[in-house]
Amino acid sequence: MTQAARRRMRAILRTAVLGALTALIVASCSDGHLDVRSVPAAGWSSYGGNNANSNYSFARPPADLELSWTRPTGGPVTSPVTLNGGGDVVVSARTPVGCNFLVLDSRAGRKNFCKRMADGFWGNAAVVDQFSQPYIGEPGRFLALTGGGAIRWRKDVAGVPTSAKFVGPGHVLVTTSLGQVTILNSQNGDLAMPQAELWSAPAADPLTGLGDCVSGGPGCAISAPPAVDWAHQRLFLNFFPQGAKSSQVKALSYARQGDHQAITDQWATDLPGGVVGPPTVSADGKTVYAFSRDGRINALDASNGAVKWTHDNGGYGFGTMSVSPDGLIIPAGTIGAPLVILRDAGDRAEEVVRRDDLQTTGLSSMTAAGTAWTVVRTGADQNLELMEIDTRSGATERTLPMPDAKGFATGVAVSPTGRLAVATNIGAVYYYSPKSTS
Repeated sequence: MTQAARRRMRAILRTAVLGALTALIVASCSDGHLDVRSVPAAGWSSYGGNNANSNYSFARPPADLELSWTRPTGGPVTSPVTLNGGGDVVVSARTPVGCNFLVLDSRAGRKNFCKRMADGFWGNAAVVDQFSQPYIGEPGRFLALTGGGAIRWRKDVAGVPTSAKFVGPGHVLVTTSLGQVTILNSQNGDLAMPQAELWSAPAADPLTGLGDCVSGGPGCAISAPPAVDWAHQRLFLNFFPQGAKSSQVKALSYARQGDHQAITDQWATDLPGGVVGPPTVSADGKTVYAFSRDGRINALDASNGAVKWTHDNGGYGFGTMSVSPDGLIIPAGTIGAPLVILRDAGDRAEEVVRRDDLQTTGLSSMTAAGTAWTVVRTGADQNLELMEIDTRSGATERTLPMPDAKGFATGVAVSPTGRLAVATNIGAVYYYSPKSTS
């Protein structure tokens, strides 16, 4: 056995021992009933970082972060990466051959496992539970995997699933391009309640209308991942009704109705030209934010869909945003757009920071440290760099290198311990760890 293999074996044994000790402690302190229902992993477990799509982390990245490793994926990356509780990177890539779904070890970027998913799944970011088990969709089906990549169960669905979310302990939400809304038991894939069919007579071919999911066209019922408010048991969709001229923000409830639980309509709000990208729900569940095609950010009352305010963003860019618990909003502009930080003032959006000197290239992520991490283009060669910005003053806190990085970033994922993972659209992952552990 090589020295590297011995080190890896020791690490596995340490993890097993710690897991056994943790289970023993929990069991000794509990009433004998251990809740093992799946919930989101600590950290960046799903598209948007969490159920709300807020791209916000309560972690505080260490002061001594440095580039730990980088790895090509073999093809373009078109969805954000997610992380399991240990900080391992879960990434989907559009590779011509071989694996296109990978889980990369946080220590050196080696593959924990990889799989070949069906063509057309590329827009999916996996959701990961506390046991490091990914859940991922592909055309016509949704799959639950073990932490080692074996299939635990599969469920046939109509259309192509969007990135999934947990809607409560043991319940995973799957919405699809052909308008199906399903909540499944995460243990066995059984229906947790009757599913909702938002489109009548969906096409038999799951790939029907998939091209419209990229542009948000009428052939795709649900073109972006949902946002979920656990406290009020509500979910919010970018939904295109059959025969309509444009998409809308649609709210559904999955709360208990008498003696049973069901998915029911709550409200729907039309926005000028339709909706772009995924909705985002505020930390208190009172406001839903969404981009409209006229380039505005719209703040809606989450209880009834009434418009609270609109803000002219000058375009919808990547159609998504980062929202902090205290109401800061960073919209993802077009490639090369300045960094803009807004604040929800209740009846309007106020500009807090504007950095016209920065050329942003994707979605920013905010943290509890009061800073935002964003990828920018710099210099004549337009190389990418990862930058930390103070969200109150707009000052640059630090800049981390992304060697040979071009194009744009699909987002910045933050682990529970503040490690950072960034993927570029051309197909490379960059990982940042503290110097002492790199």
